[in-house]
Amino acid sequence: MSHPTAAEQFDPINPRFTADRFTLLAQMRSEAPVTFLPALHVYAVTRWQEVHDILGDSVTFASSEAFSAGVHLAPEALAIYSLTSPLFAYNLINVDKPLHARLRDPLMAAFSPKRTQSLAPTVIADVEDLLDSIMVSGSQTDLLLTLCKPLPLRTICRLLGVPLADAEKLSDWSDALVAFQTPGLPIEVQVGAAHGLRALENYIREMVAEKAAMPDDGLISALVASRAAGENDLSEDELVADIAIVFFAGHETTINTIANAFHSLLNRRDQWEAVASGTVDVENLTDELLRYDTSVMGLYRRATVDTVIGGVPVPEGATLWVSYAAANRDPALFDAPETLQCPRGNARQHLTFGYGAHYCVGPLLARLQLREAVTRAAKRFPSMHLVPGAIVPEIPHHGLRAPVTLPVLLK
Repeated sequence: MSHPTAAEQFDPINPRFTADRFTLLAQMRSEAPVTFLPALHVYAVTRWQEVHDILGDSVTFASSEAFSAGVHLAPEALAIYSLTSPLFAYNLINVDKPLHARLRDPLMAAFSPKRTQSLAPTVIADVEDLLDSIMVSGSQTDLLLTLCKPLPLRTICRLLGVPLADAEKLSDWSDALVAFQTPGLPIEVQVGAAHGLRALENYIREMVAEKAAMPDDGLISALVASRAAGENDLSEDELVADIAIVFFAGHETTINTIANAFHSLLNRRDQWEAVASGTVDVENLTDELLRYDTSVMGLYRRATVDTVIGGVPVPEGATLWVSYAAANRDPALFDAPETLQCPRGNARQHLTFGYGAHYCVGPLLARLQLREAVTRAAKRFPSMHLVPGAIVPEIPHHGLRAPVTLPVLLK
């Protein structure tokens, strides 16, 4: 009797999937690095070179129409928030030129290195404040809830110029965006998520109007002012969608990246102790954690012509799932890729932030938060370790790697 291939076992709805995902990706890369996934009806691409080349060729491999969040949604949910609404119609991740350039260029101008650098002292102060709270809370904490989540939420609120008091409801609405793209959820959960997305859109519209009347030094005000000055021609719907994607991508993926990094480091006492003692190259460690523990497992592209990828014919119109996670652990490029190593000479060749036209808008801010959270926590709590026997479950999603808890002991 023949055994099922890794591609045949690739089923995100299966509860075993999250525990086996890296094993399956490695098997797929070895067995058939470009292969059709029956569960997702897409071609998976798992080698670094092919992933890199696809991301760099937005003409042959388009983002528009590559992924539909609504193929699995109930009509009741879509009646509340449709896929023609701004958060989907003008999603920066899923569009191509010329719309992509119109949406991205104003963000790049507003999301400058100078703006990111100006946030550094506040990020450091927030990390120290959160660690102070952890220190007085007792001997055990859920690090996801006490550090990994609140830090990016605070940071993105400060970046955008929205009240910190709104962080929790914004986080709930962000969770709704994840739920809207997660197959197999009950109808009532889908409906709740649709209401959350409607609330998020309405909130952003209110913020846009508020910043037009009372501008500040936040990114929303910068985008609103740029539009008023004729420096961009975004419609209000496009502006709302731009702000929404900055909020979502600017904190949701960072939460998960920081949590995944802590989980890996705490499973490697030598690495954790090196960070605690200050004997590690922090920038190299940051890249290695991004390589090893990307929270975005992969994104979609659409073949615009008949083509061949890695020797495999792919027809025009086919959907590709390009796996950042698999590419980041390709042994053709990275020595002992399944091992967290620091130093690693080519760690920065990871594709965690993508490549090409859709390269991440805010990598400097993500790196800043990851670096400061990990290094300062290790120095403050050098004896921190995972609660023995504790399970660290993840949401059942093939595109995101998101732990739902991270219990640790501080001593």
